[in-house]
Amino acid sequence: MSESTYKWAAALLLCTTIASGAAALYLNNRLNALETDYDRTLSELEEFTATVDVKIDYGNGTVAWFNGTRIGAGESLLNATRRVAEIDYTMYEFGVFLNTVNGVGGDPDKYWLWSYIDDGWQSGMVGADQWRLHDGDTVAWTYTGFS
Repeated sequence: MSESTYKWAAALLLCTTIASGAAALYLNNRLNALETDYDRTLSELEEFTATVDVKIDYGNGTVAWFNGTRIGAGESLLNATRRVAEIDYTMYEFGVFLNTVNGVGGDPDKYWLWSYIDDGWQSGMVGADQWRLHDGDTVAWTYTGFS
């Protein structure tokens, strides 16, 4: 190969290196801008939402936690549960009664009961559609019977 060919190859490599560096700088700046937009959007979202922890105890030793579940501000326990599980329920005068959670239910001697933490676990006294959740709440569904 001639000296001229080596010069052209070196020039070509130099141009691709410069172009790659410019592309990397552009993409890095774009990434930083997107991260800033994401942080700003998340901050705005947090003003209108709450995060709650939802526990589902299937009554057979299986327990699932859904920590940090994001819900709309003032959303009901029923809607929060629908975000983390497939549920079937019946509406009564006193409120909603869950029949199944993720396909578990139907035993005539067992029921889905809910509770919340307030200085220890407290039983829910209203239907899940009537209980409003707040940021930081912890609630639980338990498949259990009265024995």
